[in-house]
Amino acid sequence: MYLGVIVNPAARRNRRARGDRVAELRRIVGPWGEVHETASTEDLAKTLDEIHSRVTHLVGDGGDGALHWLINEMERCESDPERWPAFVPTNGGSVNAVARKAGVRGRPDAVIRALAAAAAADRPPPEIRLDTLQLDGETADGAAFHRLCFGLAAGGVGNRFYDMYYGKPDHGRGEVAKVIGRSFRDYLASKVGRSQATNYASVLFAPTSARVVIDGEELPTRTHRLLHAGAIDLRIGGPFRLFPKAEDPGALHFQAGEIRPSRIVAQLPAALTNGTVRGRRVRDVNGREMIIEADGEPLSPIIDGERFVGITKLVVRAGPLIRVARTG
Repeated sequence: MYLGVIVNPAARRNRRARGDRVAELRRIVGPWGEVHETASTEDLAKTLDEIHSRVTHLVGDGGDGALHWLINEMERCESDPERWPAFVPTNGGSVNAVARKAGVRGRPDAVIRALAAAAAADRPPPEIRLDTLQLDGETADGAAFHRLCFGLAAGGVGNRFYDMYYGKPDHGRGEVAKVIGRSFRDYLASKVGRSQATNYASVLFAPTSARVVIDGEELPTRTHRLLHAGAIDLRIGGPFRLFPKAEDPGALHFQAGEIRPSRIVAQLPAALTNGTVRGRRVRDVNGREMIIEADGEPLSPIIDGERFVGITKLVVRAGPLIRVARTG
């Protein structure tokens, strides 16, 4: 085993850390690996170009977003997924759904300490292979677009939710419930004619205009309050569940279609815990391929918690399996 630990010094948790975090992590890793700071995607690309061929475990000091960038930059370095190192998310982000799915336990320093101990004992930790989504498409300026990911909110409720969630300076697990509660409150207030200082409901329930085809069948609506896809089932903010139909290996979960805000509110308690929504014009299914084409304004999809702007088309299919080492 040989570890490659990637630290983003601009991450919220690292900005608040006392002392020299990189020095502390280097002390923990010792001779069993190396620690690198990457303050930008350019830094990350250069670092992975240098180290990807010699590390067996690539550790992202962060959450789902950090893991997303590691996987995509690794694909750029090495096209064959079988030659990639095992990835290790460290529960260091505001959303750590992939780490929970993979069974990674503990806080970042504890995860890295456990990996160093495993390397010292020459006993690699057990691994799980996780499904991914492969996104291929086009941008508004005609460029090709490509990402690997675990979860996609191309539009609709899931996409709008991230605007409100990440718009808070101190977002954490508790903020998930707060955003949902405020949206529910604002919607009910609007129904009884009460004005609200916030407009969470109007933002959350704003539809996305797009043409959507799932497994060759075009949906009859061009407006979507649901426009999501997942390669694995995820939990965010505690009990809230996403993409339950992707729980089994190899199964992709697609959600698209139009549904009235009142129907979303009525189904909200069940939808938050079982991750599914029912409606006459909703497709909530397992599938092999979903094609999304912007109808008017380009899409600004949320991909593993990261926003990408100016996308006019996305083709969503199964991506490669990702090896994730389990600790804790």
